[in-house]
Amino acid sequence: MEIVSLAEKLRNYKGKKGTPVKGNKPLSAYNGVKPSELRKMFHSMVMARRIEREEKLLLRKGHCRFVIGCGGKEMIDVVGAHYTRPNDPFFGYYRNKAFDMHRGAELSEKMKEAIGDVRGKGVGGMIQPSHSAYPDLEILPQASPTGSHALEAAGLGCAIVSKAPISKHAIYPNGRYPKDAIVYSAIGEGSTSSPEFARAVFYSVFDNAPNVYAIYNCGWAISVSVDEQFPEGNPTTPFEGFQRFGLKIMNFNGTNIKESLKSVKEAIDYARSGAGPVLMNIKVTREESHSGSDDQSFYMDPDQQKWHIENDCILKTGMTFIKDGILTPAQIGKMWDEIDSQVSEESAKAVADFQPKTYDSIMSKVLSCTFEDIKKRWAGILADAKVDRKKEFAEYAKKKYYPKPDLPETLGPMTMRSAINYTLFEIMKHSQEALIFGEDVGDFSGEILNHPEKMEGLKGKGGVFLVSKNLQRHFGRDRCFNTPLDEAGILGRAIGHVFQGRRPLAEIQFIDYVSPAYQVLKDRICTLHQRSNGQWTGHMVIRVSYGGYKQGAGAFWHSEANIGTFINIPGLHVVVPSNARDAAGLLRTAYACNDPVLFCESVALYNRRDWEGVPVETEYPPIDEIIPFGKANVYHPENNDVAVITYGATVHMARKCAEVLKERGVGLRVVDLRTVRPLDEEAIIQAAEECGRVIVVTEDRMMGGAAPTIASVITSGNAIGSMEAPVRLVTAIDSRVAYGVDGDAICLPTTEKILTAVDEVMNY
Repeated sequence: MEIVSLAEKLRNYKGKKGTPVKGNKPLSAYNGVKPSELRKMFHSMVMARRIEREEKLLLRKGHCRFVIGCGGKEMIDVVGAHYTRPNDPFFGYYRNKAFDMHRGAELSEKMKEAIGDVRGKGVGGMIQPSHSAYPDLEILPQASPTGSHALEAAGLGCAIVSKAPISKHAIYPNGRYPKDAIVYSAIGEGSTSSPEFARAVFYSVFDNAPNVYAIYNCGWAISVSVDEQFPEGNPTTPFEGFQRFGLKIMNFNGTNIKESLKSVKEAIDYARSGAGPVLMNIKVTREESHSGSDDQSFYMDPDQQKWHIENDCILKTGMTFIKDGILTPAQIGKMWDEIDSQVSEESAKAVADFQPKTYDSIMSKVLSCTFEDIKKRWAGILADAKVDRKKEFAEYAKKKYYPKPDLPETLGPMTMRSAINYTLFEIMKHSQEALIFGEDVGDFSGEILNHPEKMEGLKGKGGVFLVSKNLQRHFGRDRCFNTPLDEAGILGRAIGHVFQGRRPLAEIQFIDYVSPAYQVLKDRICTLHQRSNGQWTGHMVIRVSYGGYKQGAGAFWHSEANIGTFINIPGLHVVVPSNARDAAGLLRTAYACNDPVLFCESVALYNRRDWEGVPVETEYPPIDEIIPFGKANVYHPENNDVAVITYGATVHMARKCAEVLKERGVGLRVVDLRTVRPLDEEAIIQAAEECGRVIVVTEDRMMGGAAPTIASVITSGNAIGSMEAPVRLVTAIDSRVAYGVDGDAICLPTTEKILTAVDEVMNY
């Protein structure tokens, strides 16, 4: 029912009325809630529905571009907001206006959000209305991909119960949320079909986390009935087996205020007690179609439509309050008039004073920090920790983590794997907030972790390539641990720890296997800063191994180098070191960066000492040395016959080519980009202008890959005027990498292919 008609129906109600309630004592019929609290709930419900009406009016006038309704969910929203504490984090979706208003969101902000005003505090006009982000109210940033927020919520639940420390120097000193907080999530029944929701419930059960999932079951996901999604039309049925492990499943009527107050309180108390997570299947109505582009009258049974109208939670709650003497029809009418006037007034103000977005205002939210910020943060980490490094490395050697007690920067050239391991040790020691987790990253797993004496005689694992070796042994299972084999879950856990204030170093074992986590990465982690109007940051490092050249042992799913897939994601740094010094310096930068970083480690370079005779090992940098993103390292800058622009393992192929070409009298410059997002455009352009002949070499494929993006820096600007030959690309062929040494040779760049490309551009 339209809110104007509904308000008039309640105002003009002539039926049986209860004796007005006197005083403000808790009411047993309402689970001990006071009359003043109930009236406030009703006010929030009506306010939310009136805001929704205003959005429709603004849409017709051309000021608002998108409307999605909350009608039918308001009552369960305000009940959840009433029983949660102000410091209980809330993960909602686009149906939670009433929750927002009851927690304290400002009407003026809702109007700015409706018209996309850049000054809106919550989202700054970045995303559609009904997607909230209010840090002062602990309403965490929302996004449109349905169900994906559940995995964030599960990750935060896991982070809250984690025993890993958080220092006073953290981004949220000593942790953002208290140990007795619960994580409350609202989600539509259709969204619970998503794999992210299924994994979220699993993790909440697995970690015995304080998560409460409120499933708003209106029976319809756009035009798909819940009966076509779940047995008995109940989203909780797939999880009934988890009740053995503490999961509480509840089913109740979310259009009945008395039943809802009792049930939600029971759910929250259960989760807060530490007994386990809760799933609430809540029957609600849908008072409007899914969104402005949908019309449920086209497909919904007329009898069902009637049920939804007659069970409108505002209508039912208003009638109940009248019959119980909590509100009179006149009071409801007055409340409506005041709300109607307030919304109209704030809407008019917002429209009259609308401030549009600009290029700069949008771009300023994509990333959160500069290299100057990173330098200060790294220096602060070192200063706050006050680590006696000589003492620490002497202890490491005594425990046989390393063969020598010397500081790593004094040991001379080393492999990239050694440098990364040293750097992870240094980060973990200097920063309590650092966590390392992923598949196989721990030294041990399972029951043996409870028996330290048994571990002493074993070497331990520490990653499939031994990069994280001895970290768990030294820093403990709370700070370095194995996860289930689930990439989406790894990143969901990472973002949860970010919300609590830690700095995760999450590992995805191979870049090939990021795919299941792609939505979490692209739509949740990398949008966090922008969709929250710069109020939250996604400070994490995602370490991945990548690439071929494994003596033919890689093939399809262990030789991917599809960097282009990730440089297309705004808000993500993509880092690809080619040697020990760069790996250490860039990893420190990545850790101190407040933006998400994909840190790509070439498997072929982990233990490589040379590449066809060209030395690959380098020295470890001093602890205070960090390397800026977007700053290339140039080999043979004095050469200007031809330039190879590349990164990762192929840097050393190009260096080999430079040696070969020197004997032929050709000077080859090698530009090691080190980061592919951002690119060092200055170094690329300089190479083009000074050499006139450029070859871009990547393990990535050409279609959608990094190479065309790098080449476009030259071809789209003035540097093209300096070119004496077309930019030549040497990339992986348009195929997945075939098995065997012959597969690598055919499918991937080689020294011979680069030399052939040099001949072509020199003879053009």
